Amino acid sequence: MIRRLAIVIGWMAVTVIVFSTLSPIGLRPRTGHPDSERFLAFFVAGACLAIGYPRYRRWVSLGIVIGGALLEAGQLLIPGRDAHVHDAAVKIIGGVIGITLAAVADHLATRQRLI
Repeated sequence: MIRRLAIVIGWMAVTVIVFSTLSPIGLRPRTGHPDSERFLAFFVAGACLAIGYPRYRRWVSLGIVIGGALLEAGQLLIPGRDAHVHDAAVKIIGGVIGITLAAVADHLATRQRLI
């Protein structure tokens, strides 16, 4: 049940990330500081997808890294948007930390069940 919920939330986060990154700047939702938003969005997506797909964490990690870079570069195609290495780095770091913490939590939870 937890894994299914994590998958749904993870893919919802990815959908919001893609929309927010590639939409015109006026349609981009604003909830706080842009770096905090980027970090948190990728953290949630990475953590949830890592929990939802435990056997494919390497692929989730690769998707977060490549996806963050490609989405940032994709902003060059959107009038009024610009791409920055700093923004891509914040996204990727947020996603990787989310994946790492989810993997550790999953490992600890599995270990608890075995004891």
